[in-house]
Amino acid sequence: MLLSATTLAFTACEGGEGASLRFSVDEPQAPTFHSSDGVTFTLTEALLRLEDIHLRLPQGSGCSDVRGLPPDATCSRGDSGSGSSDVLLPGPIFVDLMTGTTTPDLSSLRLPSGTYKAIDFRLEDNPLMDAKRDAPSEELLMSYSLVVKATFTQEDTVNTLDLRLHFSEDARFESTPGIAVGSGDEMLALLQPQAWLEGLPVGRCLQKGDLRLTENVLSIDDQASGECTGAVNTLKRNIKYSGDLRKVRE
Repeated sequence: MLLSATTLAFTACEGGEGASLRFSVDEPQAPTFHSSDGVTFTLTEALLRLEDIHLRLPQGSGCSDVRGLPPDATCSRGDSGSGSSDVLLPGPIFVDLMTGTTTPDLSSLRLPSGTYKAIDFRLEDNPLMDAKRDAPSEELLMSYSLVVKATFTQEDTVNTLDLRLHFSEDARFESTPGIAVGSGDEMLALLQPQAWLEGLPVGRCLQKGDLRLTENVLSIDDQASGECTGAVNTLKRNIKYSGDLRKVRE
């Protein structure tokens, strides 16, 4: 598993209290990731807006095995003949990946043990909102799908990467063989920051003027040129496909 992965975590249950759900970062003190030319970034803020979180319960379990569903969430029988049930959290769900907090609070959700293969979700925002750059986190996430801040050093100067990204995309945390999650295990839906800047030589682009710093802040946008032409689309594609599904034991 790559380090510094932002996570959405479910703890599976077998009787007893059941599974908890949390969002976090694997290395909450100082998670790092890199551009394709080796510039190191230290993540300081990661805010995410999710909609339509959907997961299929394992074979042999049903809605009666799920506890603590939020008021707007549903559990229902899956497609005819599938023998499974589906949980849907419609959202929007606002996630602070550095602290693990969610709005609304999902800490009471409990899921049954078994084999899980995927968690589907939608990255979405409200294009009618236009939050100011210094707006509080809650307001930013009404305007953007993902807000990321990270520090990096360029020519002996500490700078800030400030990403504000609009999405309207379906995405997935997936394990092709599936993961067998038992009582006391935790299921981690990972977004891996190390993948986010693949194909983007940020250091070289800054040196050549293909990316620009404004008052020591780098905001990657449609003005990127040269080796970083199309940087926003590259970022969004990398983030969308950075999902993974794993488990840990508490």
